[in-house]
This record gives sequence, C-alpha cells and structure tokens, in this order.
Amino acid sequence: MADDTITIQYVDAAEFSYEKWQRLTGTTSLYADPAFLSAMADNWGAFIYKAYEAVLPVFPRTKWGIAYLYQPAFIQKTAIHSLAPVDSTLIHLFLSACRQRFRFAEFNLANNPADNNYYTKERNNYLVNLQPAYAGIESQYKTDLQKNRRIASQYAFEYRPADHPNSVLSLYQQTYGKSLSYSNQDYRRLLQYCTSEIGQRQLVIREVRLANEVQAACLCLKDSERLYLLANITVPHARKKAANHYLLDQLIREFAGQLSWLDMEGSDLPGIAHFYQNFGAVNEPYYFIAWNDLPFPLRWLKPRY
Repeated sequence: MADDTITIQYVDAAEFSYEKWQRLTGTTSLYADPAFLSAMADNWGAFIYKAYEAVLPVFPRTKWGIAYLYQPAFIQKTAIHSLAPVDSTLIHLFLSACRQRFRFAEFNLANNPADNNYYTKERNNYLVNLQPAYAGIESQYKTDLQKNRRIASQYAFEYRPADHPNSVLSLYQQTYGKSLSYSNQDYRRLLQYCTSEIGQRQLVIREVRLANEVQAACLCLKDSERLYLLANITVPHARKKAANHYLLDQLIREFAGQLSWLDMEGSDLPGIAHFYQNFGAVNEPYYFIAWNDLPFPLRWLKPRY
C-alpha cells in the first residue's frame, strides 16, 4: 500500500501534461475540462497516479497558512479518471494522498469511497436519458408532470433562446441568491466563461416568455455527452402556471437524440427531487467527502468530521 501511495503525486494545473490529461479525460466531462476548472476555481491541481494512469482534479485554498480542499461553485463534483476501471483500492489511494497533503477537506466525489476513514454523505443527482427519440422519453413522464403540462397548455408560452447569459444569471441570482451560498465573484466567473470563445460553443440558454415577459429560464453547458442544468429559474408568479415544467419539457424535446443525458445537477431537497423524477430521471449519486485533521485550536473552528 505504501509503495503504491508513493506513485501518486500532486501537480499544479500549470505543470501537468495536457496531452496525457486529455488522453484520460477526453471531452466526456465538463468537470474535467481544464478551461472550465481554471475559470471557476481559485486554483486547482491534480493527483496523478503513476505515469498518468489515473488522475483526480482537486481544488486547494489556503487560509491561516493551512492548505485545504473545497468545492468551487458550479462544479458539482470531481472524479477519478482512469483508462482502467476505478476500484475501491484506487479510490482509497487517491483519498489517502489527498489527506496526507491537505489537513482539512470538504469536496464532492463522483466515486463511492465506501471507506470509514472519511466522513461521507451520499447526495442525489438526477439524469434524464436523452438518447431515445422524444416520444420515448415522454412516455416515461409521471402523472404529476402530465397534469402540469395540461396546466401549461392553457398559456401561450413561447420557448426561445435567451438573449444573453447575463440576463439568465442575473435573474437566477435575483430569485435565489439569498438561499444560495454563491458569491458575486462566482457569478462573474461563470458569466465570463459563458461569454468566452470556449464557453460560447458549450452554452445553451433558453427561456419561456408569456406576453414578452420571462416566466422561466435556464443556463446549461454541454460536453460531448451531457447537457448540464447549471441554473434554472422560475419567477414566483409563474410557478402556478407550470412554466418550468414547460421549459424543461421543451429543452428535452430540443436535445432528444442529440446527447446522452440531461444532467439536472441535484437535488437532495425532496420537492426538487420529486420534480426531476417526474421527467423519468434516474439518480446517479455522488459523495460529499470531508475530514478535519487541523491542529488545536483550529480544529474546533471547523466541523469535527
């Protein structure tokens, strides 16, 4: 075990081989895209197993002279990327290397650690399969969604591209900002990425209007397989009109057969989870990982994992 651990090294993002990184991660995950990670994180690096046989992107910060791991806004999770299957032994090796270097950590991991050495909490993430034709996806819609579609059909909704990502993000921050932990800088970073040359190629922004007034909107980014629902808004007075049900139904209709999955990005809240499940979404859980090895008295200033 010790010999294997030595073969894992930490490399700052500016120093690793992008060619070898691309060979492992390809274009299959937004959350392994160096451009997106650099845009959204204060800093990031990766633990690399042997000669790039596997990698784990991580996000370090420093406070009071102590380096720790955190999860940046709009990057739901990180993951171990490997050409070979990722087993429990490899997950343990990576987490052990993380803990040796960083004395405090709170981050999300796609891989199930199944390890009592770390505080672990399973979190929900719902996916709609976009591979079938729309009729096939629609056939999986639940009764509650069908009822809300009938409500939405009473209104002359217009589904259309939004004019600019700033309009969607501003509405998102205005509507939900007080209940979310995102900072103004987080929103600026996402906006800057979405308006960059790379971000524009991945960007999907849609809205539902009624009498030229926005009722619901979403901002998504896509990679080769997934459409990620990073921001989804319903204005308060449009909830009873089922505007958001209409929006996501139209989004699914638009991208059915084009990508593999619509990644709903959560949620652990029962009401939101129920809403996503109504679209026939399946749960792909991920895992909150944490430890607190800080020296006394700093240990008592943070959760005692």
